[in-house]
Amino acid sequence: MGTGWDDRQERTRSDVLQAARELIAGGGVESLSMRRLAERAGVAVGTLYNQFGDRDGILVAFVSNGLDGLERSLDEDAAADPIDATRQVFEGLDATIASAIDVWKPVFAVITTSPDLAGMGAVGDRFVQLVEGDLGKAAAAGMFAKDIDVERLARHIFNTRIARLERWAVDSIDWDQYRDSSRLGLEITLAAVLAEPHATLAMQRSGLLT
Repeated sequence: MGTGWDDRQERTRSDVLQAARELIAGGGVESLSMRRLAERAGVAVGTLYNQFGDRDGILVAFVSNGLDGLERSLDEDAAADPIDATRQVFEGLDATIASAIDVWKPVFAVITTSPDLAGMGAVGDRFVQLVEGDLGKAAAAGMFAKDIDVERLARHIFNTRIARLERWAVDSIDWDQYRDSSRLGLEITLAAVLAEPHATLAMQRSGLLT
């Protein structure tokens, strides 16, 4: 059980992230100044700097909060097959983004142009670990054709997905193109390393094999 101080900190964090969501939805990330955010959340500007550091820290916390929600939903509806669980992680990511595209798109557009947010930093590492855990279970179950480095595979899958998200965020591709190319890329990557019959199933899911 948290202390009263911990509870207040968590409420403040929740209020700040909700206020950030509203500001971004209304005017993009450009509207997310620390002063405006403090006014919207009803906290002191100093509190924001103490808890989040700067605007990039706010964005990282926002993305991290989205990952928290994704992990909770996955825990409630876990896939039995570890490869299906990997697919479920990325389907959940896309569903989270699709639920508030007007917020997530400008956030990813900033991530694209900010060296400090490349790969989403520690949040990206958390996501990779989530995928790596499922791939590790698949390896233990003998689902891969050969021994593979599951951490490198997880990192490759994640980086490829983020690169596509960034292209979508800057309007190089639309949402449907992002979704189609991401599903195709994931299934082809899995088919390249899975043992049968899982490799053929992945190719069938890609739509390239009927």
